This record gives sequence, structure tokens and C-alpha cells, in this order.
Amino acid sequence: MDLLIVGVTRRGDGRSYIGFGTVGPGRTGFVRLVAPTPTGVLYPQEYQLQGILEPRRWDLIRVEAPWADSRPMQPENRILDRTPWELLERPASTPWMRELERYPVARGMLLGTRGRAVRASNVQAAGSIAYVEPADVKAVCEWDPQRERYRSRLHFALDGERYDLALSDCAYSSVICRMPEAAYTLEQVGCRSPHGLRLLISLTEPFHGWCYKTVAGILPRRTVTLMRDGTSSTLSATDRHVADHVVEHPRSFVVGT
Repeated sequence: MDLLIVGVTRRGDGRSYIGFGTVGPGRTGFVRLVAPTPTGVLYPQEYQLQGILEPRRWDLIRVEAPWADSRPMQPENRILDRTPWELLERPASTPWMRELERYPVARGMLLGTRGRAVRASNVQAAGSIAYVEPADVKAVCEWDPQRERYRSRLHFALDGERYDLALSDCAYSSVICRMPEAAYTLEQVGCRSPHGLRLLISLTEPFHGWCYKTVAGILPRRTVTLMRDGTSSTLSATDRHVADHVVEHPRSFVVGT
């Protein structure tokens, strides 16, 4: 599989990777790469590129992931074999970015509910990965008294609902957790998104019958495709005034890339 890496998250003491690519004849979508182990957690021996590099967001990689996972709560999972990952492009070329940004965003309630979690028994039909276009996004650093450590969260609006979700995106969560306790704009944590923003939402494995929503990827749009009327299908409404002057921004600054 050739995949554009769009989500790199911490999972226990390892990693989880979400990619975007071809998932069937004539179909594109998201896949979650998991190890052939009971937990599915990926460790460096599984994901290192050429033995020395770690994949990061916007990489185009080639992996052998021949099996679908049997876990019903995460139908997008693909099980890796032991073949080394291959780095094809860093960062991926503009056509890959355009294909991602043409992918339709989810509408309505986030993964079927307004809350922070979905009943495990309802996940199979809804899927466990959502691609959304949020509004009024704030990054929050707060103290977790139970675990005695700082944690990062993302507050945002989507289709008239407000959400407060854990942030598992490796690049931004580590930055936020080093900042004083407060709410921040994404620009304040190093994320510039002049052409709009999308989020990748992932569900955790079941915990006491619930799968919790986390923000697995903060994805600033990196291309601008002009339409015949001068507007853009990948340009936020507040930035359409620049459409006559800018055609592509393939290398917008992103923390960790």
C-alpha cells in the first residue's frame, strides 16, 4: 500500500499511524496500521524507515499490510507484515495533498454522537476514523490530578456542536504540554493554517464498553485549487480574498515536519 501519513499518535509506549490512500477498487480512504500482536501497538522495529528514520506526517510511504484486522470496533485497521517500510517522498507531492483535501468531510454528529465517546456496540457501522472541518479551535493545556501530569486537549465546534477531546497528535500534544496551563489559538502552538484546517478524529479501543474520541491529526490545508469562479474548494471562507494571488502552498509550516 502507498499511503500518505496523516496521523502519528502515541499509544501506550509505542505509536499508532493513520494513512490515506487507496483502500479498494476506485476508492480512497483512511487506514490505521497495526502490528500483528494482541495490542497492535507499533514499536520502532516495526515502523523505522531504512532502519534509521521514523515516519512523520506528510510522508508518502509504501508498506505491506495485507490483512484486515478482526477487531470490530476499528474496521479501518490493517495488519502489517514484517517487511520494512519504504519512504517514497518527504513531503509527499502536491497531487497527494490535493487528493486528501478533495476527500469529503464528515457531517452531522461526530462519529454518531455529540459526546466524547461512542458505545462499542455501535462503532462497527459508523467506523472509527472521521475527517472533519472544525471551527473556533482552541488548544488547551491542563493538569490531570489523577495521573499527575499535564495533558493536551482540543476544543472546537462542528455542525453547531461543541467538542472537548483529548489530543493524541504527537507533534502538537508535546508542544502544548510544555506550555503553562491555559487555552491557546493554534497559531500560538505553532500551527499556521491560512487556507483552512481539518482534523482527523480516531476512536480508541473499548474501555468499559466505550470507545473514546481523540484528535489524531491537526491538518492545515497545504494546497489551494482555484475554481472557475475564482473561489477555492480547499480555501477557507475567511481567506478567499487571496485566491487571485496564490495557487499552491505545498510547504506550509507545520510543527514536526
